[in-house]
Amino acid sequence: MHLPKIVSVVFSLFMALYSPLSVRAQSELSTARIDHLMRAEWKKRGIIPAPPVDDAHYLRRIYLDITGTLPSPTEVRAFLADKTPYKRAAAVEKLLNSPRYSLYWVNYWDDVLLGRQVRQAVVDRSAFRQWLSKQITKNASYDRFVYELLTASGVNSLGGSYLASATNSMQMEAMEPSGATKASGAGVNGAVNWSLKYQQTPADYSGAVSRLFLGVQIQCAQCHDHKSEKWKQEDFRRFTACFMRTRVQLVDKKQDVKGIRRVDLQDNAAPLRIAPRMQERLKQNGRMEYLAALPATLDGTDLTQVANPREAIARWITAPENPWFAKAIVNRLWAHFLGRGFVNPIDDFRDSNPAVMPELLSLLAEDFKLHGNDIKTLVRLICSTQVYQLSSQPAKVSDSTNALWERYRVKPLKPEVLLELLVSATNMEPLLEQIAGERLPMLKASLQKQFTFLFDVDEEAEQKDYEGTIPQALMLLNGNLLNSSVSPLPGTALAEILALPNTDAQKVEALYLRTLSRLPAKGESQRWVQFLNAPRELSLTSTSTEGGQKRRGGDPFSRLGTRLDSSTTPKQQAFEDLFWVLLNSSEFIFNH
Repeated sequence: MHLPKIVSVVFSLFMALYSPLSVRAQSELSTARIDHLMRAEWKKRGIIPAPPVDDAHYLRRIYLDITGTLPSPTEVRAFLADKTPYKRAAAVEKLLNSPRYSLYWVNYWDDVLLGRQVRQAVVDRSAFRQWLSKQITKNASYDRFVYELLTASGVNSLGGSYLASATNSMQMEAMEPSGATKASGAGVNGAVNWSLKYQQTPADYSGAVSRLFLGVQIQCAQCHDHKSEKWKQEDFRRFTACFMRTRVQLVDKKQDVKGIRRVDLQDNAAPLRIAPRMQERLKQNGRMEYLAALPATLDGTDLTQVANPREAIARWITAPENPWFAKAIVNRLWAHFLGRGFVNPIDDFRDSNPAVMPELLSLLAEDFKLHGNDIKTLVRLICSTQVYQLSSQPAKVSDSTNALWERYRVKPLKPEVLLELLVSATNMEPLLEQIAGERLPMLKASLQKQFTFLFDVDEEAEQKDYEGTIPQALMLLNGNLLNSSVSPLPGTALAEILALPNTDAQKVEALYLRTLSRLPAKGESQRWVQFLNAPRELSLTSTSTEGGQKRRGGDPFSRLGTRLDSSTTPKQQAFEDLFWVLLNSSEFIFNH
């Protein structure tokens, strides 16, 4: 038996043993079937794909895609030294069961559902994130996750002074309400906060439900019928009517409540009876047309006689028979891992925007349902495919759009992930704590706002060749965070590396592992060793206000002191320059 066949058999056996008993059902779909379909499509189009990705780049790729983090140097070395044929599957499994998996996907769904900013006084982001964390930690099935989100009722918050305006920081789980226990306490259902976001804008709510969970842009029919599209204005009104039979009552009656205002969201047992004068007011704000509409699903099923239309529409959306639900999440996750979905944009399923390889999309959706709508099973499958394990190098023969993923699409990192990578690669966390103390979450939230403003990317859009902007370049090249991070201040990564009794080549290797998650090529190592030992004069740059122009705005990084003192050597500055170059490289700031 040839070696590739042996590897394939061993890998299949390993995946079968690693999968939970509940998902070991026999499926017509397998990694080999996906690979066969992809190769057949490439052959039909005359495409010769890129070569396979090497182990180091694959490890970095799955860490970023599954947990939004980088592997440690120790993990990289161990992975490269591992000669077992199933090590890639084992690495994926390790990440799926790590705490960072839950935290990363809490951040993902928090961003998708609530967005960057929420201004409503009744929306408790911390309580919502607590609910998300519970769902993801217990690996709730996706259909149950969506059903509970759509039908959520109860109290939104414990109240108090939450950091509700903070961005979705990697540290949000550590934030506590002032003078109260965590928002996951008894009597609170954090899921209601998503519905509360749209309480005054029901059309936006139904549009979001359809777009996010069905991949259907029904909101295009909100104002008028489209001649060339399926959905009509009446369809939009009837779908929106399914969410109109709820009421929100204040729990905190006092007017001087600070922070999150507690409310209780419940379903009405019967359609609302609206007084004539209130009808006129509702007509003016656009709500009356949805209150008056007869609730129905997008396939026309009438829900007028059901006791709870919101519950009924949630059952219809998540039902195995729904033609869009499973395809929408498969398409979303395929785009997350591979940079482009079968349908692009990922939330625009319609006849006039056909999917590429629709047969494969259908097979993946059916397999997803067969395995109990299990997200982790889908992630395992995607990460094991040949197409995910291609290099980002140019394909030998490709089309101009890379619509069939013949090479891995280079993806810009989300701003929160990029900031965390900078902090972890440079080991700046202790210094940030030194600067901010108990206000560290606030400092990191402020830094994230800066990164979000400059580096925000639309993950739901197709990832093409990415072009950075001048402000982004200046932020990286001249930003005080980065310039402070590459200094050998006590406790930083560079200080620790320089203190080791290693050769220059070994120190270069250590910096590569911390930043690019790989070993330097022989030529790279030689060039950097020559650079480190080349004659040079000391640079007089400084991160402090001493002997130079005073920083504006009380820059917290000015407290870290100067980069140049009597002990600074030309070689030390050369190491700083090397570290700075690696952190500014496209290889660091992109997933490839």
